[in-house]
Amino acid sequence: MNIENYDDFDHDCLVSNSQEVLNLNSLVNDIKVLTDSLAMLDNAISKKDSVSQATALDAINFRVREISKQSLKMSQSNFPIDKILSELSSPTPSAKNLHDSMDTQLESLRKLALSQILTLSLE
Repeated sequence: MNIENYDDFDHDCLVSNSQEVLNLNSLVNDIKVLTDSLAMLDNAISKKDSVSQATALDAINFRVREISKQSLKMSQSNFPIDKILSELSSPTPSAKNLHDSMDTQLESLRKLALSQILTLSLE
């Protein structure tokens, strides 16, 4: 692409790619925050800290919903949350079940987002 000749420069494409990269970076950041919240939940459970446990569960609930919304915007991705929300709404949510429901999905989604960021950055 020769940007010296403005007629050849696809400004809309550049803006679109920039916005998409920002959205994907936000998704990657949300995945990191969710992963940290899961670690915080594990720590709170091991210390039998019910306040930290409740805080972590609230953070997980919020972040799962945000990641699901963002993943719907991605063409190759889906982050189903029904099983996760069901576990979160149970009287005693299991950290193991939450990890089982999310860990692999989150890593796959993170890798997909990073791959798309790289692809868009090269365009």
